Amino acid sequence: MLRIALFCAALTACQDEPARTTGPTPPITQQGVSAYITVDNLQARPGQTVRVRVEVQVGTEQTFKVGSFTGRLHFDPSRLALQQENRPSDGMRISNNNGAPQGEIRFAGASPTGFQTLVLYDGTFEVKAVNYAQTLRLSMEELSAAQSLTNLQPQLRVNAQVFLHRQSDR
Repeated sequence: MLRIALFCAALTACQDEPARTTGPTPPITQQGVSAYITVDNLQARPGQTVRVRVEVQVGTEQTFKVGSFTGRLHFDPSRLALQQENRPSDGMRISNNNGAPQGEIRFAGASPTGFQTLVLYDGTFEVKAVNYAQTLRLSMEELSAAQSLTNLQPQLRVNAQVFLHRQSDR
């Protein structure tokens, strides 16, 4: 009887804390700029929350900083529902979540000296159905370098795969 009670207590404790799963993390970019979506739990179940981010990575061989951006995060609203936005504090950032009930969030930002935080959008969502990550899609409409205002769009690679936040980013 004691074993059953301990098992039930352990099971309940595990359900309170969302599982941190392993999964693919974004590859290191050598040249150009890559944009991608990351989440903190790829196996989240209905009722759990997940943090969804749009991030960019400037190649290790590049010397510029990102100075401005505009983009759209697309998702299936029958699988995810926006709960709140978690706005990074550097630069000027705005988002338009009026389209969230239809599955689209627009976001933009500008910083004349370049962003220190390369998370372009950060939101907390409620999972409504399994396999929610399969419906996440990113489109970038503008990406420019700070100071020089160079258009980075020709160097931009938008990765269609959804990645797991790096351990240090959680």
